[in-house]
Amino acid sequence: MNDLTHSWRKYVRNLDDVIEQLHLQQIIAVGVAPYQRIIPAFFMRRSHYQIYCVRDSADIDVLQNYANIYCLEQKNPKIALKVQSTGYLLKNYMFQGFLKNQRSQYTLLFYQTTKPIVDFLNAENIPWIGNDPKSFDPVLHKDTFRNLLKSLKLKHLEDWTLSVAEFRDKNFEEIFKRWGSSVVVQPGDYEISGGTMFIHSEQDLLLAKQTVISEKFEKVHTIKLTPFVTGNALSMLGCATEQGVLTSTLQLQLVDVPESLHGHPASGHFFGHDWGFHPWSSETEKKAQKIVETIGHWLYRRGYTGIFGIDFILDQEKNDLYPLECNPRFTGAIPVYSQLNLLTGVPPIDFFTLVSYLKIPVQFDFNAVNDAWKQPHNVAHIAIVPYGIETMKVNLACGIYTYHEKEKALEYLRPGAFLHELKNDREFIIIDPVPRLNQPIMQGVPRLFKFIFPHTIAEATNKIKPLYGEILSSMGNLLRH
Repeated sequence: MNDLTHSWRKYVRNLDDVIEQLHLQQIIAVGVAPYQRIIPAFFMRRSHYQIYCVRDSADIDVLQNYANIYCLEQKNPKIALKVQSTGYLLKNYMFQGFLKNQRSQYTLLFYQTTKPIVDFLNAENIPWIGNDPKSFDPVLHKDTFRNLLKSLKLKHLEDWTLSVAEFRDKNFEEIFKRWGSSVVVQPGDYEISGGTMFIHSEQDLLLAKQTVISEKFEKVHTIKLTPFVTGNALSMLGCATEQGVLTSTLQLQLVDVPESLHGHPASGHFFGHDWGFHPWSSETEKKAQKIVETIGHWLYRRGYTGIFGIDFILDQEKNDLYPLECNPRFTGAIPVYSQLNLLTGVPPIDFFTLVSYLKIPVQFDFNAVNDAWKQPHNVAHIAIVPYGIETMKVNLACGIYTYHEKEKALEYLRPGAFLHELKNDREFIIIDPVPRLNQPIMQGVPRLFKFIFPHTIAEATNKIKPLYGEILSSMGNLLRH
């Protein structure tokens, strides 16, 4: 146990026994990039926790000081470029060879599973931990999630479901007349990154109709329309445990921030969170917590355990809070939110998720943990888009930086990856994942890498303070010239 975890004993009565059971086998976390999977390295020995990642990045230079990291792209770049899904990775001979070379009993850890993944693992008798897709399938898609909200009698936005053909037949007047406002258009029965569209004009509708018949939407059969709501986008994490559903604080989502988009059109791009910006009332917090608890109990009864997230929109005119979607997985708030837990001195959400996956009995003070998870922190993280950056032309290190306002210049200070490594409030972190020099940049992904600031940076969901906008713009210009 290290300095960051010594205070956990006041929360977990049988901590020594839990830690011992965590080390009965080696756990191998599998994913594209390592940073989101690094937190268990703070409470597990290096010999019993390692990360298998697909993509190479400068992050590995820093994170390998905390955990053993096997990087496929470092071993075989050609195969790594072909990996577009976890299913492909699992069946590849390089991954199979990696498993055969393990000298001790292991279990694979997945932050999100699918039926094909689980079917393959079970057929091959490969030990794994995570949630069975059957436990969360009804919340995966927006249409079935809305049906769940209705059945649980939770407040929700009105919606209008159309087939793709029906949507293409509608004119702007018909759509606008439905609620007398602009409309949000999303795939109803299949999740697509960047699949959200806003209809404010006839031109927007024309573009949306072209998009829904594109290759990107080929697996989509229904279109979900909801009224456009002006207000802050929020989210809250939940963790389904045997004792109940733990919840985080309500956190601001940073969406369609112009400096992150760098000229790319706004379409609901999620870029990060700001935990210090919370102009809403305590009553709103309580409403969100009740909704997350209700959905978490429903998931737990189906066999789901551990972390999940609920996205909300807070209507600024009516002050109404609406749940929009459920993410039954580790969300984009991790590992920064986990670091806030560590700074508070409480076991992080990763700890309770991992022990729930392994079915390790934990005797903990539920109310104390739940309260500690809601401690305020002036911390934010925000990403930038990769669009227009075909190759990494800057030799950018992962680590701790500062910004000189007079010279409008970034300065690299030293390696680092975590909030506790910052020495003052002028320092910040660039990570997750920082491409290496001359590395090709994938254009189909929504984010490139992120900044982590020990400040609140937001003025609203889609607006950040000028200084931080200047920092992001400076980086965007640097990467594109």
